[in-house]
Formats: sequence, C-alpha cells, structure tokens
Amino acid sequence: MAKLVERSVVEQLRPIFEPKTVAVIGASNDLAKFGGRAFFLPLETGYKGTIYPVNPNREQIWGVKAYPSVLDIPDDIDLAVISVVAPLVPEAMEECVKKGVKGAVIITAGFAETGEEGRKLQEEVVRIAHEGGIRFVGPNSNGMWSSRVKLNLLFLSAPMPGPISFISQSGTLGGFLFELATSKGYGFSKFVSSGNQASLNVCDYLEYLAQDEDTRAIVLYIEGIAEGSRFVQVAREVVRRKPIVAYKGGRTAVGSRATLSHTASLAGSDEVFEAACKQAGIIRCYEVIHPFDLAEALACQPVPKGKRVTIIGSGGQCVATADACASLGLELPEFDSDTKRRLKEVLPPHAPVPTNPVDTAAPQDPMTLPRVAEILASLDYIDGIITHAPFVGWDLSPQRIRELLTETEMVTTIPQRYGKPVVCVGVAMRFPGTNLTQDLYRRARIPIYATPEESARAMYGLMRYGEIRRQLGESP
Repeated sequence: MAKLVERSVVEQLRPIFEPKTVAVIGASNDLAKFGGRAFFLPLETGYKGTIYPVNPNREQIWGVKAYPSVLDIPDDIDLAVISVVAPLVPEAMEECVKKGVKGAVIITAGFAETGEEGRKLQEEVVRIAHEGGIRFVGPNSNGMWSSRVKLNLLFLSAPMPGPISFISQSGTLGGFLFELATSKGYGFSKFVSSGNQASLNVCDYLEYLAQDEDTRAIVLYIEGIAEGSRFVQVAREVVRRKPIVAYKGGRTAVGSRATLSHTASLAGSDEVFEAACKQAGIIRCYEVIHPFDLAEALACQPVPKGKRVTIIGSGGQCVATADACASLGLELPEFDSDTKRRLKEVLPPHAPVPTNPVDTAAPQDPMTLPRVAEILASLDYIDGIITHAPFVGWDLSPQRIRELLTETEMVTTIPQRYGKPVVCVGVAMRFPGTNLTQDLYRRARIPIYATPEESARAMYGLMRYGEIRRQLGESP
C-alpha cells in the first residue's frame, strides 16, 4: 500500500489511460474470446503505443511474437490487460507486480458477483495488486477506450474522439450506449467498463477526469456506490469545473436485486441517491440514452444565465419544441413590441406575427434565419436559442454554397459572441444539402438533435447546470 499512498489518484490512473506499452495476458488468436479481441482491436484501430501478447502456449498471436509471461517481455509495461480464467488471475497479478507494471484492466469475470468464493478470490487479487502498487479496472470489465493514445479494447472500429467521458458499471449495456451515442455523432475522450470496482471506483475516475484536458462533460451509469460520502464530496468539486450527468440502474426493488448478481453492487435506496445527486450537483436522467444528449451540449456550449429560451423553426417544429421546453420547466418569454417589429422586417410577408417561437415560414431569402438569430441573441431576456439548421433544398450551386457558409458562420458564432448557447433540431427533409448543413454545424460544435424533445432536453441540461453552478457559488 505504501507505493499507492505516495502517488495521487491522477498519477495512479495515468498509466491506465495513457499507456505507452500494453501487455495482454491471455492474448488469443480467437476473436470469440476477450483475450483475442483485447489484443487484436488495439492493433486494428490505431493504438499509438506498443502492445505485447502474453500466452505460454503460442509463439505468435496475430503475427506478433508472444511471450510465456509478462516477466519475459524486454520492455517496461505501463498497462496489463488480464484475460485469463479467474483462478489464474492472482498469479498473473503477482507477475505484474514483479515486472513493475503500473496499472491493469481485469477483463475476467467470476469474482464477487458470483458469491462468497468469488469475493474471497477478488480480495486476494486486490491485496496482491495494492501491496505491489498497482490499481486496476474491474474485474468483470468489458474494457475501455482512451482517445489520448487511441487505446480501444472493446469496439470493432475506432471510436470518434470527442469531449465526453463515460464511466459505466455495465460492460454490455455501457458498450451499447457508447456505440448508440457515437452513431448520433457524439465523440468521446474516455470510456471505462468499471465492472466490480474492486480497486478503482467511480470516485477515483471522477478525480482523474476532473483534471483531464480532453474531458469537458462526464456521463455515469451507476448501479451502486461503495463510498457515498466521498462520492458526494468528489462529485461536488468536479461539478464546479465540469458537468456530471448520471443514470442509475437498480431504481426499483427488482432492478436493485439484479445489480448484485451483475456487478456485485448494492444499489441502495433510490431516494438516498437522488439526495446525493442534488447535494453534489449531478444532473440525473431517467432514460439510459438521455445523459448523452445533455452531455453533448454541455461539452461545447456556454452555460446560460437563466432558463429563458427562444425557438426558431417552421410550423409544427415550433409547436412541438415549445411543448417540450415547457414540459421541462423552460420559459419562452413573449417578445416586446420593438422586437416583434424588427423580426417582421426580416421575416417573409406571409409569416405569422413572431411572439416566441418564431415561425420563419419557409423563407426564400437565405439570410432570414441568421438575421432572426442575431436579433434574438441580442435580447437581454433570452438566455438560449433552439433553431433549425439552414435549409438548402435542391440548390447546390456555388452561389448557394457561399450563402450557406455565411449563414452558418453568423449562427454558429453566436455562442462566442453573445455567451449564449445554441442547439439545433435537425427536422428537415433529406434534400441533397441536408447532410452538408448539419456537418457544418457539427464542425462548429453546435449540437444537432433529431427531435424537438432531444433539443429541448439538451437546453434543459445547459440551464440546469447553470442553476447548479450558481448554487455552488460559481459564475456561469
């Protein structure tokens, strides 16, 4: 334990998230096995360091020289990925200690989640590791992703780098949610399937992510918390710098029972967790994909000063978005007479009187949307804007593309120029230019959502985080 006490949590986790060398103990040529994927995937998806396979029964793994033991590897090892059967894990960990390995990920299951014998085996692994100065992910982990070194132990293709970090106690569900969020265009800095959390738990990951320059928003999937007081204390400090959005499994009696056999977690009282989130300033969601919708906006948009929002759109999109905002407690203040006059001057003659939302009524002038957005951003009683992306239609002429670039620049620079968030709802027919406009917005870090409800939820997350920061005495 002395070696651990001498180093901060950040120093203990750096070799796990930023390893220059990795040894996969239990590496295999069989992709049906975790040891096969844990070695093959980093090779195939661009890991920036050196990776060594360890298997006493093979001379080569995927064409790379294999070693009988981690002790036989000629290089120093930052991270060991362990994927051998549970009874062999203590011996593997002992060899890692002798080698001077700095961190580990234990993929193997069959520990505390299986009962008393498994719990004793897990405790033995923890003892060996901690006495040797090693902290580890798992056991019962599905793997991890770190964009800094492009270390991918889980996904068939390299994930898209981005500002969100995701810590999940579930490997399978966590991996599915990660890929679902990626398919929506969200990028990730870190992903960890934390498993049984025998050595490293959510508090340790939060401490590390608080200082991680690549992380701007944190998502948690939690089934149970071992250190409740520390969790609240650490999360409260992190939230002063970065937002945390959480989904908790085991909210019901049936779900709580399932967590014990899944990751050996005691789910505890949902009321207690709710109170902990409020005390710590964590934004809690109740559907598993919702935290990612919030995190996407929280990672790239300024924190608003209030909860007054305006909507720019067309017809039913305005109605649906307004309903979604109102249901979340967001306010849509009616415009003053001078603002209505200014808006009417730039809207088409057939557009309805702008009251909030603003129905642009399919304008022919391509500058209508940016002019409306500019007027609304300047209002001191508007804190955030939900808009649709510029409309291109069938016209992809050079002139129209130049206009589109001008439109995009005017709208996407509003957050920097006015300090107010802008989120976009991508309600549009699939004309040839639709993907182009959405790509331009995403490149400018304006989040685009598929439905009015998603865009409203994202704006709610921004405004909720603004409230939390003010409660903590922090300026937005």
